[in-house]
Amino acid sequence: MVDPQLPPTRPASAWEQLQRWPARRWSAAAIAAAGVALLIGIPTDDIPTPVFGRPVPVTWWSYPTLAVTAVLGGLLAATYVRGSSSPAPPADEIDAPTRNGGIAGLLSFFAVGCPVCNQAVVALVGTSGALSWWAPVQPLVGLAAIALLVHALRRRLDTYRLAACPIPA
Repeated sequence: MVDPQLPPTRPASAWEQLQRWPARRWSAAAIAAAGVALLIGIPTDDIPTPVFGRPVPVTWWSYPTLAVTAVLGGLLAATYVRGSSSPAPPADEIDAPTRNGGIAGLLSFFAVGCPVCNQAVVALVGTSGALSWWAPVQPLVGLAAIALLVHALRRRLDTYRLAACPIPA
């Protein structure tokens, strides 16, 4: 029952929830973001190493896509670090954001990767098709990956908000 003497309260926004994160969770987000950047950036040669190479140069939009994916992936991973006062979210709510985050990571990998190095694309449309068909679509795949990560993160933060404010019986 709502007390008429108290002003109505609104649930905390995603930004307000992020501002309340403890240092432990921010540390986990930074470590996970670095891990995501390395897991995607090294094999796609967006982060140059002597191990991997690519015949097609890295596009300008690959770097921001990789950076945004890493930050969002790190934030999403940090939502699984339990804070000292934060309750665990309901178990059935964890699966969908995790699955969406994994799919988004895979989409980002395909988006920033070399179009002719992707064996699945080359097998389906050939090398010329990879350059003429897949390469122009890659920025859209990157945007879809980012949108899916934003959706997964918002859903994860909403799950924590709802778990923190249970409905009284």
